[in-house]
Amino acid sequence: MPVSQRLAKALAHPVRIQILVETNKRPMSATEFSNWTGGEVSPSKANRHFKYLEKLDCLELVEERQGGRRRGGKEKIYRALQRSLFDESTWDGLPDSLQVGVTGETISSYIERLAEAAMAGTIDTRQDRHLTWTGMHYDEQAWGELIERLNELFWFSLELRVEAALRMIKSGEDPIPVTVGLACFESPRDAAVAPFELPKG
Repeated sequence: MPVSQRLAKALAHPVRIQILVETNKRPMSATEFSNWTGGEVSPSKANRHFKYLEKLDCLELVEERQGGRRRGGKEKIYRALQRSLFDESTWDGLPDSLQVGVTGETISSYIERLAEAAMAGTIDTRQDRHLTWTGMHYDEQAWGELIERLNELFWFSLELRVEAALRMIKSGEDPIPVTVGLACFESPRDAAVAPFELPKG
């Protein structure tokens, strides 16, 4: 099954969206996810979604713990694989209501990560960290060119992750936990944007 089709199936239910967002932050079991929802999603229902996402290669099993709900049972711990990777065809294939849900969950999890880094003090530990945002006026060509460049940068960041992992196997260097956030979206028409004037002369 093509990646875009698998992702479309994975994101076709709001509970599966939540599971992917939460297992992106930390490995968890279906029972832990159920507890996280306050029981709104039952363990059995959560387990069905977890197994479906595993079948779609969106989750991977990372650990089995002894002593699940049943005596002598095992609790399976999962984490998300290649979270939030959407090509345009996958995104266009999602209903508007699900697009809103995915966007909301992504923003929420990103804000949580920013808050964690701010509370821990790691967000300003490195003098060469990058954190900026700017409002601008673009035409359609500029919009398209920037989206293309951001997509290239995103895939480049994944390549760097692989290269770094290979180097660390040899060097024994401790990994640096890094969060990379890229965004470009249309602002409301009444949003404050500083006017840009071409230089005269």
